[in-house]
Amino acid sequence: MMTLRRPGLLAAALAFAAVPAHAQFKEIKAAPFSAATARQKIRAQLDMANPDNRTQVVNTISAWLDWYRDVLDEELIARWKTDSRANLPLVIAPLADARVAREIVLFSWRTDPQDAFVPDYAAMLGDLMERYPDSSKPFLDDLNASPAPQLSQPVAQTMCRILLDMPDIGAWRKNALQILPRYRAVVDPILKQDLVQPDQEKAYRAQRWRMSLGLDPPPTVTSRKLSPRPGLASGDSQRPHIVGAQADTMSANTYTGPTSGTFESTGGPIPQNGEYVFPNIPPVKLLLDFDTKHWEARLAPGEGQTQVLVLRNIGKGPQKKCVVHWTIAGA
Repeated sequence: MMTLRRPGLLAAALAFAAVPAHAQFKEIKAAPFSAATARQKIRAQLDMANPDNRTQVVNTISAWLDWYRDVLDEELIARWKTDSRANLPLVIAPLADARVAREIVLFSWRTDPQDAFVPDYAAMLGDLMERYPDSSKPFLDDLNASPAPQLSQPVAQTMCRILLDMPDIGAWRKNALQILPRYRAVVDPILKQDLVQPDQEKAYRAQRWRMSLGLDPPPTVTSRKLSPRPGLASGDSQRPHIVGAQADTMSANTYTGPTSGTFESTGGPIPQNGEYVFPNIPPVKLLLDFDTKHWEARLAPGEGQTQVLVLRNIGKGPQKKCVVHWTIAGA
């Protein structure tokens, strides 16, 4: 006797059979309480959030998200739009989603920038824009418009801080290089402060930004007549006077190391157009004396709070060595 099977049941059975044996399914139990009760509990947790219990609050609310994600989103957004937002950045980073990011950034940037787009919130706002790129669209659209928007000092500082700290991913650096030059008077002191921070990575990033934004003039080269040094041919007595105008992280008054000395290359000959790098030079202005007939010099940011001196062989053929006599400017 032929047995007839219902197509729907057969399709369901085949679909279930196609699920990998190792797949895991999360069982969502019945909601522990009503949405109204959940709203009260979430509000109570947000009210009590502080630096000491941040992890506990985040864990408690996270345990409810399977049922009350929308309720949490509504509460985070609504609270950010009030004056009770002071401790909210403590929990927004781990609890926000794309909806929360979009609404918070939009409100802060366009609706209430004087209170909600301020330096204290720069790290949180930047984190939201980085993790949820769609939330940054109004921010970048306005800043890339012409003419540039007129911003108050705190808002401009917050904007610059976000752009400077954003990782070099996507089009963030391209946007920053287009936007920040319009606000040189704001970004310049921010980077100068970063240069003297104990965080060497922050100081190095500041050096790179100052170079990219043209905030420091390049080293200038002029010539002066010097007395020939012992052992040098008379044709080498015309030497350059170079002032390194790199990061002003130190001055001649605060620098405590040697005030003069000699850099001398080691190893084999340097080929024509080849470069030799002297690393780990303190970021102070230097007077450098060397043979300009055969060498061209430039200063550049190095690792941490240092700079490097790069000598390029512009002579004809290889040079056995390069020698640079240096003095701290103003010492």
